[in-house]
Amino acid sequence: MGRLQKKLVVKISDITKNCKTSHKQLVLSIVSLIIASMILVSTTFCWYAISKATGSASNINLEVGNGLRINDLDSAMKDIKDHSYLLPASSVDGRNLFFPTDGMDFSTTTSSMTFRSANAGDRNYSYVQLDFNLTAEADYTSIYLQKDSIVDVKDDGSLSSEDLLKIRKSIRTAIYYEGMDSPRVFTSLNNPQSTKAVKDIDRTTGKFLESDTQVAYPFNDYTFGKRQLAMLNKGETRPFSLIIWLEGTDPACISDPVMLKQLEIKLTFTTSWDNTETIQFQDNTIGSGGKSAVSEFLDKNPGYSLKLNYTNTSNKIKDLKFTMYRTSTENNNIWYCNIPSIFTNEISFQIVSDSDKTDIAYEWKVNDSGEPTLNRSTSTKYICESFEGSCYGHWYDGDIEEKGDGRDENVGEVDDTDW
Repeated sequence: MGRLQKKLVVKISDITKNCKTSHKQLVLSIVSLIIASMILVSTTFCWYAISKATGSASNINLEVGNGLRINDLDSAMKDIKDHSYLLPASSVDGRNLFFPTDGMDFSTTTSSMTFRSANAGDRNYSYVQLDFNLTAEADYTSIYLQKDSIVDVKDDGSLSSEDLLKIRKSIRTAIYYEGMDSPRVFTSLNNPQSTKAVKDIDRTTGKFLESDTQVAYPFNDYTFGKRQLAMLNKGETRPFSLIIWLEGTDPACISDPVMLKQLEIKLTFTTSWDNTETIQFQDNTIGSGGKSAVSEFLDKNPGYSLKLNYTNTSNKIKDLKFTMYRTSTENNNIWYCNIPSIFTNEISFQIVSDSDKTDIAYEWKVNDSGEPTLNRSTSTKYICESFEGSCYGHWYDGDIEEKGDGRDENVGEVDDTDW
C-alpha cells in the first residue's frame, strides 16, 4: 500500500501543479479522499503519506578501522541506492517503527492518531535498514564511530536552506545489534535531541497506546575516548543493523512537509586499536653479568616473557597481557609494546610463564615507598628500579630525574606526575 500511495502523491501533484489554490493542500485533500475510499474496502490499514522522498540514497560508505572486518555489502548497498525513501514514522529506538494511517499532525495530536507497524514492504522503501556483520581481530576490541561519521540530507541545490534544516532535524539513525541493552539513536545535529516518540499501538485497531522519550545523540558522542558502541573479542562476529527514518513527532518533520531527495550516509567504525601508544619499560638495575637484571633472567629462563598487564574493572577486562619486545640487542634494557591510548589505569608489568599465565615470577606495580604505580596518566615510559625481592619502579613524564625517586633534578618537591 505504501508504494501505491507514493505514486498517487506524485501523479496528482503533476496533474494539479498549475492550480491556483494551495497546491500542497489540494494534493493532500485528493489523496485523502482516495485513501479514505480504499480503507472502506480494505481490512488492513493504509498509510497516508504526508511527506515524500523522490530521490534515492547515495554516497553510502560503511568502513571499518584496525582490528575489525565487515562483510561484503555490495548487494545491500545497491538495493538501498535504487529504492530507498524516507517517510514520516515514529519509533523510540528504531526497532519498532510505526507509520500513520491518517494525515493528522504528529506533533500536536499523536495520541489521537492511528498507526500501523512497519512491514517488509516498507524496508528500504519507506525507511532504510542495512544489516551487516562486524568481526573483531583481537580481544577486547572497543568499537567507536569516526568523528566525520554522518547520516544527513545531501545539499545538492534542490532544497532551500530552511527545508534542509527541517529535514536535518527530523532524521534519526539507530545502530543496533542483538543482545544490546538498547539501540543507540543518533541525530545529525550537534546537540542531543529529546522527542516523545510512539512506543506502542493497538495491533488490531492501530490506536495509539503509549509514547516514550527518544533521546538522539550526536555521532561525535560515540567517538574514541567517549562512549563505545560495543566490545568484541577475537574472532567474534556480531550482526548489526543500521536503521534510518524521519521522526514524525519532531515538529520540524510535520510543520512543513518536504521531499527528501538524497541521503549522505558515511559511517566509519573505528576501534581502540586505531589510537595506540608505544609504552617503554626501562630496566635500570644491573645483573651479576653486567646486563640488566631483567635481561639476564629472561636469557636464563626462555619459558618466561615480560608482559604489560592491563585490567579495567568497569569494562570487565581482567589481566589482558601485552608481550613486550626488546628495542635492540645493543640496548637490551629497554622493552616496548603498543596499547590503546585510553589504557591508562590498572597497568602493571610482569614476568610471566608462557605456558601458565598465573605463574608470575616478578611484578612491578609500586614505587620504593610502596605506593601504587598503576596509573600512567600521559606517561609512556616506566622505569624499573628494583628486581630482586620487592620489585618497584615509577612512570617517567619526560623531566630529568635523580635516582628515579620521583624528584626532578634541581627541584626539591616530589613530582606527582612521575608516579
